[in-house]
Amino acid sequence: MIRTLSLSTFGKFFRRELRFSPFTVVTGPNEAGKTTVFDALFDALCAESRNEKRVSWRRLAERYGALRKAVLTWEEGFVPLSFDYAEFLEIFAIRAGDTSVNSAGSGSWRTAAEARLLTAGLNPEQLAAELADKAENFRKDSPQARIKKLKELVKESSAVAAELKTRRDLILGGEAELAKLEAAKQAKALELEGKAGEAHALKTSIEELAGACRLAAANAGIKLLREHKEAADALAAMAMYAKNELPAYQAIRLEQLEKEKTAASSEAVLKGRQAALAAAKAAVEQLDAREQDLKNQKDLAEALFGKLNAFTSEPELLELIVDQKMRRGIWAAGAALALFVAFSGGNIFAYIAAAAIAGAGAWVGLKLSVKERFVGHSPEANRQFLAGLAAEASGVFTETFQPQNLDEARAFFAKVSADYAAAGETLAAKSMEAGDLDAAAAMDGRNLEDAKAASEKAAAAAAAWLKARGCGTEEEYREKLAAYDKQAARAANLGEALKIARDRNNVSDDEELREKLFADREDLGERRKLDPKKANEAELEKLKSRVPLLSEEVHAIEAALGELDKSLGIARAASGARLEGLPESINRAETDIAAAGEEIAALELQIKGYTLAAGIFRQLSASSALAFDALGREVSCTLAGLMPAPVVEFQAFDALTAKVGDATGGLRQVEHLSSGTRDLFMLAARLTMAKKARTGPGGLAHALLVLDEPFYTLDAARTRAALKLLADFHAQTKWQIIILTKDPAVAAIAKGIEGLGAAELDLAEEPK
Repeated sequence: MIRTLSLSTFGKFFRRELRFSPFTVVTGPNEAGKTTVFDALFDALCAESRNEKRVSWRRLAERYGALRKAVLTWEEGFVPLSFDYAEFLEIFAIRAGDTSVNSAGSGSWRTAAEARLLTAGLNPEQLAAELADKAENFRKDSPQARIKKLKELVKESSAVAAELKTRRDLILGGEAELAKLEAAKQAKALELEGKAGEAHALKTSIEELAGACRLAAANAGIKLLREHKEAADALAAMAMYAKNELPAYQAIRLEQLEKEKTAASSEAVLKGRQAALAAAKAAVEQLDAREQDLKNQKDLAEALFGKLNAFTSEPELLELIVDQKMRRGIWAAGAALALFVAFSGGNIFAYIAAAAIAGAGAWVGLKLSVKERFVGHSPEANRQFLAGLAAEASGVFTETFQPQNLDEARAFFAKVSADYAAAGETLAAKSMEAGDLDAAAAMDGRNLEDAKAASEKAAAAAAAWLKARGCGTEEEYREKLAAYDKQAARAANLGEALKIARDRNNVSDDEELREKLFADREDLGERRKLDPKKANEAELEKLKSRVPLLSEEVHAIEAALGELDKSLGIARAASGARLEGLPESINRAETDIAAAGEEIAALELQIKGYTLAAGIFRQLSASSALAFDALGREVSCTLAGLMPAPVVEFQAFDALTAKVGDATGGLRQVEHLSSGTRDLFMLAARLTMAKKARTGPGGLAHALLVLDEPFYTLDAARTRAALKLLADFHAQTKWQIIILTKDPAVAAIAKGIEGLGAAELDLAEEPK
């Protein structure tokens, strides 16, 4: 099965690949290329029988040019098919309106003759009689009469020649010298013949080798022309890469990188600012939470401090304190002074004074040793009060509150208030710092957006620059620059090679060179069938070098033979006078006998051909009734899917004289049927003949059918029936079927036939 048809240069198609399935409907409007696809399939399938002198091939060359190229790719494991051009056009290519039924290329002379007679409308019995009459009658100028006359002439000439030879042998029997010269001449003639054969063989070898070299050069030149055109076209298609504009792109790219660097720097600054802001906000949250805890502690400290102040503000108690040391000292001093006065005076006054001093000392000691003071709470009361404060503060203060005295309690409360004030100041400072960071982060964000926008704009400019040049990356642009340089160098090299080829062929331009090369290839390859693979310039020069030496040898032998001829001429002149022209008479008689024998053989061969052909045509005539009946049954079976109870009869070897049953039950000749019914009949007949053409001892062989607008005269119902017929034919034969039509409804109907698996190939769609 054909998998793909690749059209590199074929009409309107250039580097187009068409994919086929087992049953493909190729659709497209007029001028979409359906005829081109048909011609390409014909060109590829019938390549082995290509002959540019035939009308079909000349038409392709005139329409598509000699450089057209269509290549078939076959399904893996499938043996590629090939057809004779007539076999394809007459059997396997079914075109609308074609009323011929042929069987070209069937492999059987009889089958082919039968099919030709069927189309031509000839009478095999009449042909057999005419051929038999030509082979057997003895009328004037007939082959038999001519043979009889020639045999009589041979008999007479043979008797005359025998008599003349006897006389000649008697005359020449004793002429030893003449025999010796004849033997020497014969030997020299053989030697000359050998050398001449060697020279001829050498000349033939030189001509063949020179022709093969010319053909190889022509093929190489044609390939060079094609490659130069392809290179020039490719170079023209890559014209935008002729100038290296990479510095301009690199400038754009450098600007893009700077913008991207700026954007990355801005993004890094923003991330750092955002990290600092997040840390500041976290610190504010922590300070705010701590400030609230400290506020609670401060409020409690103030409350407890109030209680402490209230406790310490209660009225003090008056307490008398006796200084026993002072009292005893005063008393001792008074007693000592009294004793001093008493002993010093020794009189009553002294004693009275001493008593007075002792009394005064006792009174002063009592008075001065007693002091009054106001005192607060007792230590025990203080301890109980501080224990109560500690109980109230339990679970509120972060530090342990266990004061030993009132002053420690006051200092603790003062510290709590100071910590709260310090925390408030820190919170305010940190909040202000967070605000500043937030504003800076917003500014950094705007800067980053601006930088990203600038970077994206620069990237878009770089991408647009590459896109305008058909590239996606700088590396791809570099590759295309390199490809252009490589292609330019290749085109230049091919141009230089073409210049050498033009000089070698003595032409002025490529068109003239192309015509000369194609003429050489047609003459050497197609007409003379030379093989370019045998081209060998070195061997050709070697053979040419042998020509002069061999020519000298031939000339030497010819000179020696000339001397012998001269000697023989002298001997024969003397002998000829005695023979009186006998040799010439013998030669004439032998020539007449040989000519008559050749003519007799040709006439006998002609008579055998007449007899053989007459027998074959008698067999055709004898079996015609059975052949007509079998052919009618086969076509009727094929038509069963298209027409109700079809009946087909053949009365003669002529498709147009066949009769087909109509809707009324009567039989009508094909030429009197409607165009639609006639097309259905011819489709059935063509399918029948196609199967017969591919049926041999091994059964039905692989093939394919190409149908060009086969349903243009049919309505929708008959189109569906005809497609069902093709579907059944496809299921029976497994042949690939390709339908070319401008009617998209054909593809829709084919797709709806269950089990067919039809695929549509729309030529109007752009290739993917």
